[in-house]
Amino acid sequence: MVRGAGPGPSLSALSHPTGASGMAAAEGPGYLVSPQAEKHRRARNWTDAEMRGLMLVWEEFFDELKQTKRNAKVYEKMASKLFEMTGERRLGEEIKIKITNMTFQYRSEERPVKKRKVQSCHLQKKQLRLLEAMVEEQRRLSRAVEETCREVRRVLDQQHILQVQSLQLQERMMSLLERIITKSSV
Repeated sequence: MVRGAGPGPSLSALSHPTGASGMAAAEGPGYLVSPQAEKHRRARNWTDAEMRGLMLVWEEFFDELKQTKRNAKVYEKMASKLFEMTGERRLGEEIKIKITNMTFQYRSEERPVKKRKVQSCHLQKKQLRLLEAMVEEQRRLSRAVEETCREVRRVLDQQHILQVQSLQLQERMMSLLERIITKSSV
């Protein structure tokens, strides 16, 4: 006989009138998330429409954000305005984080530009030297090709002369053979 399979109610059913196990009752339903877990949950990605809307809303509330130190209410107004524009609901805190991240990203990409200019100038000089070397190599190759072409023409001329001489010799041989044949038939 298997334990707990008897005719009476199980021990967990007696201790929890709803019939749920003690572990599940302590955790709560799976769709409810604790505040600690909610705080560290990744927000959904921003769509292009939301980003365009955010830029417009940010522009509209920019001065107000700069004037106040405690701007939670301003961010909530921005969230409402963004919802009106896009139909997508975002929290004021999400908007604040997104603006902070975009600002940081803009500033971090802005700084290396000076270094890039110096690197770019150095890179351009290096590319220029490389191009000059390539042009010089091209000139050398061009001269070598011209010299090779002259040599090929000279060889072809010699070959032509040899072919002409060969044909002349063949004609002489044919004429000599004809003479010999005519003499031998007489």
